[in-house]
Amino acid sequence: MRVAFSITSAVVALGMLAACASPPSVAPTIDDVAAERSLRAQARVETLLDTYADYLTSRWPGVVLPPTSIEQWLSLGEWPAVFEACASDLSGLTVRTDATAGVFANPPPQTAGQMRDFEVSIYLCQGRFPPPNLGRNEPGPVEVAWVTAYARTDLPACLRRHGVVAPPLADEPFAILSGGSTPRWDPYATVRGDAGELRRVSALCPHPSTVLNTISAVGEPQ
Repeated sequence: MRVAFSITSAVVALGMLAACASPPSVAPTIDDVAAERSLRAQARVETLLDTYADYLTSRWPGVVLPPTSIEQWLSLGEWPAVFEACASDLSGLTVRTDATAGVFANPPPQTAGQMRDFEVSIYLCQGRFPPPNLGRNEPGPVEVAWVTAYARTDLPACLRRHGVVAPPLADEPFAILSGGSTPRWDPYATVRGDAGELRRVSALCPHPSTVLNTISAVGEPQ
């Protein structure tokens, strides 16, 4: 049996998302963004496991699925080897992953019991080491609210306190993109020609993308 997986990512306009989401009544902090990312990533893992558990209990009546929980989120480069070792150890088979073929045993299971153990090992190891694509998603309403407030209010105010006036940020949906990027707005434009001053103010008043990069897609410090 081969189980397919794919790695995807998206860039979404935060302004457009904000129009569809109800931001918190109190301005969120970057810690709130980290908590939201963590909860949303965990929810995606739970959905994956619930779906796969339904398949396993239907295919193998009476099968016992031990509890499983996230041990570590791995990068795309790290995940295959760790997942293969986990599933191989639990199933007693040689489990391999392939971006096209999915997850498979080589040689394939020879008995129904081996097939059941192989499929259960996939369930357990996906719970321990979730596929990296589950750590990537569109920003949630808390992140949208934080980025919007930070770029439009907090960052310009911080720059003014340190003697820098930021040019206006366009009031249009694609002014702020996923990850806090502002492709057509440079808040440091007035000091761009002074390397020392640019370093000073960007350290004191970092760009939203810089702040967001301090936490991973699953809410962990980087």
